[in-house]
Amino acid sequence: MTLYELCEKINLQNEIFNKVIEFSSSFDFENVNEYLAAFSDYDKMRDARIMIQNILGNDENNIKILSCMLEGTAHAYDFYKYKEISDEIFIATMKCFTRFIDECYKRTGQYAFDRE
Repeated sequence: MTLYELCEKINLQNEIFNKVIEFSSSFDFENVNEYLAAFSDYDKMRDARIMIQNILGNDENNIKILSCMLEGTAHAYDFYKYKEISDEIFIATMKCFTRFIDECYKRTGQYAFDRE
């Protein structure tokens, strides 16, 4: 699954969707793939997130880290298929990103990702 397809399937808010696609079109995810892979190991997640954030630098509304997490999620789709987890469950689970952004908007009036 591509990042674009994932964003469509989880109904990512247009305000965020456009920023994610814009960032991802100019970012080389090879720079963070090693750390994204570490997200599958709970004991390595925190350090991996810190490393990614260091690579990304300033990140207004956390669009860059969100883009990286969504990219990693798109790659995780194959693992879900291997485990015979349905598309319906995968998409419902990954809609957490959309829900988090909605919750942030309700609290702050701003579309942002605050759960990295």
